[in-house]
Amino acid sequence: MTWRLVAHAAALAILATTLPACVPVTVNITFPQEKLDNAARQIEDMPAQRASAPAPPSPPAPAPGPGRNVDVTPRIDTRSPEVVKATESRRQRRPVLREWKSRGCVGETNQGLVVARPGEGCGGEVAELIRAENADRRVIYDAFMKDNNIPASDTARVQSAFAKARQERARPNDWIQLDDGQWVRKT
Repeated sequence: MTWRLVAHAAALAILATTLPACVPVTVNITFPQEKLDNAARQIEDMPAQRASAPAPPSPPAPAPGPGRNVDVTPRIDTRSPEVVKATESRRQRRPVLREWKSRGCVGETNQGLVVARPGEGCGGEVAELIRAENADRRVIYDAFMKDNNIPASDTARVQSAFAKARQERARPNDWIQLDDGQWVRKT
């Protein structure tokens, strides 16, 4: 009978030392809106920069602190190959898009896309420009979210960050859509 007691005691000792190691740790990866807004501004500045301009340095990710619940705000990647390629495409069409915006034919939505507006001298050729621009913007959103492990449930937050960045950079008299859906000319 003593060998059973020894085996039981050994099993309990092993269980007692390994059980605490099995406690789950929850890692909450969060992207505060401010970080999303800053990343969107960085990406939106790219089409206006020269093609050979170096990428701004990204701040390092903070080291997780001790404890069972760890909140992590990782570094946001803004220079993936997909983002860079779509940005270059946008850079090439930027002068034409700005011209149509200045005529009032194209406006910036509150969801980070462009749409046709009933402006002076607007023709059917604006439709292809809008289609190409929105396609590149969607590539940027998708790649940005994939590269940064941002869940699909945050799509509206990401689009809102880009819309805000574009509206900040809009020129006076450009059409912009406010958060409530109302269209106004930027002052």
